[in-house]
Amino acid sequence: MKPLSAFLPACALAALSFAQTPAPAAAPAVPAREEPKVMVTLKVTDAVVSAPFVLKDGAVSQPAQTEVSAGGKAVFSFTVAKAGDYVMVAVVNAPDEDSNSFFLNVDAPPEDPLMIWDMEVTKGFEERTVSWRGSGDSSTDEISPKVFKLSAGAHKLIVVGREPSQLKSISIRPVGK
Repeated sequence: MKPLSAFLPACALAALSFAQTPAPAAAPAVPAREEPKVMVTLKVTDAVVSAPFVLKDGAVSQPAQTEVSAGGKAVFSFTVAKAGDYVMVAVVNAPDEDSNSFFLNVDAPPEDPLMIWDMEVTKGFEERTVSWRGSGDSSTDEISPKVFKLSAGAHKLIVVGREPSQLKSISIRPVGK
């Protein structure tokens, strides 16, 4: 009985030592993943382009000013995963006051003059945030920036030429990002 009597106290001591072992520390909290600042970037080389727009050196432009019914078209298909408010930031070349506007809308053809996007003149290709003229004029767009309320899912961005500006790409970004 001696071997058993020595074994029982050893088991009791082992049980006590396990009972007093602190629980392992919780894993550190993983920070929430930020949404990307650029939701979708659309390049004109991926758009369906029609005349008088001409695709050259990765940008579209047209040779002269036109009305919305006669302008070249670039139609972009895109998808947003989450419904919300979005702004658009484009890479454009708008060298002077006679070459610094497009017509633009999402999921429907743009309307003249409400959906004219007048932009500041650039020095080469620069980023410009999309706005709408609304009831403003060519130097002061009424809706700036233009916020698009988009549902989750597929959409079409329709850009129509107005003046001989050049467009390379458009990024669709959640508001505030």
